[in-house]
Amino acid sequence: MDEIKPTVKPERLEKGALKREAVLLEAMVRDYCKRHHNDPKGLCDDCRAFLVYALTRLACCPYGEKKPTCAKCKIHCYRAQEKETVRVIMREEGPRMLFQHPILTTEHLIKNLKEAPEKPRNRLAKKKEVDHGR
Repeated sequence: MDEIKPTVKPERLEKGALKREAVLLEAMVRDYCKRHHNDPKGLCDDCRAFLVYALTRLACCPYGEKKPTCAKCKIHCYRAQEKETVRVIMREEGPRMLFQHPILTTEHLIKNLKEAPEKPRNRLAKKKEVDHGR
């Protein structure tokens, strides 16, 4: 199985909560593609492109390790088409993941019961204000 990485900040997906989310997301996309597209290479080009996009968005999440589930998130980082794609995949694959990755899926479901933390402050915006105020 070939490794798919985000285009930026891949090191953020190497441990902790973001790694668990990345593993679950990749399993969902791979299973969905296998059942719908049955590409001999493993992932079809569309699913591969979507997975790279989704992992990149996950790696760039401003919440970091405190990231809420996407359903509870106050920041919507997916473009409209990709948001619809992930909605379809999650709706179909979510129940199946309970059997393939029971611990990760249960953790995700519990996390979905919690409210999202406040939006993280944009530290760069504050620096720009200070720089412009000179």
